[in-house]
Amino acid sequence: MTSRRDSATPPRHDLTPGERAGLSYAVSAYVIWAITPLYFKAVLAASAFEIVMHRAVWCVVFLVLVITVARQWDEVRAALSSRRVLATLLATAVLVSINWTIFIYTIETGRLIASSLGYFLSPLVSVVLGFVLLRERLNAVQWMAAGIAGVAVVVKIVAFGSLPWIGLAIAFCFGVYGLLRKEVAAGPAVGLFVECLVLAPFCLAWLAWHGWQGDGHFTLADPWFSLLLAAAGPVTGIPLLLYAAAARRVKLATMGLLQFIIPATYLGLALHDGEAFGTEDAITFVLIWVALAIYLRDMWRTRIV
Repeated sequence: MTSRRDSATPPRHDLTPGERAGLSYAVSAYVIWAITPLYFKAVLAASAFEIVMHRAVWCVVFLVLVITVARQWDEVRAALSSRRVLATLLATAVLVSINWTIFIYTIETGRLIASSLGYFLSPLVSVVLGFVLLRERLNAVQWMAAGIAGVAVVVKIVAFGSLPWIGLAIAFCFGVYGLLRKEVAAGPAVGLFVECLVLAPFCLAWLAWHGWQGDGHFTLADPWFSLLLAAAGPVTGIPLLLYAAAARRVKLATMGLLQFIIPATYLGLALHDGEAFGTEDAITFVLIWVALAIYLRDMWRTRIV
């Protein structure tokens, strides 16, 4: 005889290999992003804008190796020959470059908590976009988790005292970037390569001009610092590849809620560096992790990702 409790339990299905891989890719990408402030602090002798220029250029170099090993040049040519794919990747290139610049700016100016707010908001943007545009449906427990996360963000915004443009810009750029990359007909490496490729000519011109003016940091700095700037390629490319691969395998809402790994870590780093951390930050932190725990428990119970 089936109990009332058993009948109320939603059907459970085993994770497919693709879903398992997607969850692994997502967590790996978010953990890497969570610790990237440590890398960018090491290269802050250069300006935020100069670091972004190096990210795009060295990411192209890194991805040339990746695509060559993976033998994906035919896919690159196909992406470049499709107007729709190229237009979409041009849009995502703009979005990711804005995100990069704002994020590094917050590290440069000691405002990492502002980035933390943006990455708290971004999962909610992903949930809304997934629900409205992709017709992804959430059950009651998942909506409850999203609602608690929303309350946490409202607490943060009210305590902020004014429109948090940095957080809103990061949230919008990253949320829409995830949506577009989920739908574009290009693999993770190919899509990121094309994104950086369309940015690279402008970045190279900017770097060449400032190098000629004598205020660039790549050739004028010591070899170790130049090597650190070149490392922006894999530091940028690896988590974005993992993120794009994950976004094609699991629900956008799941991607969004797992993303709370990033702002929680940023809050910890900001606190370690002595940034102001008030009662509202503590409330936000607790509510966010309660929401994440509820969502992950339901995801594990139903195996729906």
